[in-house]
Amino acid sequence: MGIFKIGIVDMIKNQRIGYISLASVLSAIAVVFLHANECAGTFSFARWWFTSNIIHSIFIFAVPLFFMISGAMLLDFNKKYSLKTYFSKRIHKTVIPYIFWSIIGILFQVFYLNTVSNIDLAYIYNCFVTGNAIIVYWFFIPLFELYILFPIFSRFVYTKKHCFRFLILLFLINLISNFFNIVIIGYSFFAVFGFYVHKYGVPRKIRLFIYILAILGFLANTFGSYYLSITAGKLIRTYINYTFLPAMLYPCGLFVFIKYDLVKIMENKYINKLVLFLDFYTFGIFLIHYYILQILIKSFNINIHSIIFRLGSPFVVIGISVLIIYIQRKIPLLKEFVP
Repeated sequence: MGIFKIGIVDMIKNQRIGYISLASVLSAIAVVFLHANECAGTFSFARWWFTSNIIHSIFIFAVPLFFMISGAMLLDFNKKYSLKTYFSKRIHKTVIPYIFWSIIGILFQVFYLNTVSNIDLAYIYNCFVTGNAIIVYWFFIPLFELYILFPIFSRFVYTKKHCFRFLILLFLINLISNFFNIVIIGYSFFAVFGFYVHKYGVPRKIRLFIYILAILGFLANTFGSYYLSITAGKLIRTYINYTFLPAMLYPCGLFVFIKYDLVKIMENKYINKLVLFLDFYTFGIFLIHYYILQILIKSFNINIHSIIFRLGSPFVVIGISVLIIYIQRKIPLLKEFVP
């Protein structure tokens, strides 16, 4: 109950924290659903791929939303603390956990999943610099790149006008950079967009337009992936690319929707308590959920194409993740690795 009381006090002090907590929780939940639905990455004419494509399209907002939250919370860091403190906090909160759990990931693949037979220094180096210790850690690399860029970006977002111009510039550059597969520009757009919405807000008329674009983006992503893949007889990843325009419209619209409309569900005291509680565990869920998923699949010989598994297991995985994180934070030597 102490956690709930602290969260509610913070909510009273700053109502915007409520929607950030909600967005963070939704992002973590979406990540688990995406990886429980991993079969979406293997094309088939069977019904399970059709449903997996829909599920993937629904929860594709997970990582973009995470980048938007990062931008919203960090792009004006220089108003709160020094550059040295900024990097010190990033190292403590993300870099150290990333290194620790990447080591766990390597050991997990070698000794439990048996997916790696030849482990050497080159393999270990590649795991750390690409985020491939386990497949879900790829997002750490663009996240670290954003952390390095934020001190530079902060010089371009100090007024609404400058921030908007910078946002448009990133958007246009991203359209061009997609041809050269330079995805960090798109991720930068998400971060600056998150900051703009958080700091300067969006008028109601503009919000309605953004919602329409988000719906169109979702539909284009869902049916575009389906049509191209069915036509080619193999998985076509064009619409799966996070920085492809339709895939960008949906999460951006969702972030705005969460801030101005969906956050109203926080007025329900039970939902409010649940969200504030889960918000303390979201980063930990990002870190460990994949291990739990794989252990469940291997231990119980689960059919990963089963719709029951793909829609039901995320709730089990999140529950187990929260329990493990809670216990780990009670152990002095381990609590530093799940901030």
